[in-house]
Amino acid sequence: MRVKAFLAAVLCYVCFLRQMRLKLTLIAQELQSMNMKVRRILIIHADEVIKEMLLLCLETISDYEVIAVNSGIEGIEKAQSVDAILLDVDQTMPDLCWREIVQCLLQNSATNSLPLILLTATPQTPELSELQKVKSVKAIAESFDLMTTAARVTAMLNWK
Repeated sequence: MRVKAFLAAVLCYVCFLRQMRLKLTLIAQELQSMNMKVRRILIIHADEVIKEMLLLCLETISDYEVIAVNSGIEGIEKAQSVDAILLDVDQTMPDLCWREIVQCLLQNSATNSLPLILLTATPQTPELSELQKVKSVKAIAESFDLMTTAARVTAMLNWK
């Protein structure tokens, strides 16, 4: 019974987040119509709830337009129309692993210079340390407090 109540609460929260996202998208479109440059961030994350919460947090604390997907292939396609990418490296994507996604992004001339922020619980692994030698790639620990994670992403991008 508790699980059903919890799932119902999560579903209500996700619905609320989607409504807020729609409102924020309309605001972003209005800003674009006023010729203001709106930075776009792409979130590629397998967990639907975390993805939606990160999206809302980033849009709340910044002027960014945030696009969220849970598929590596869809992320690679959308990456050409954004200014930065957040990629979850801890959870399995339904189609590609995070290494394949990074490889595709770095090999594509349209996306290889985009800031790529890898979200992980363990940012100090040798593999991630090696990847961070690439100028545009950074790894950060994904905090349980997603507002903190969003603030760190915003600080890391250092967009004025």
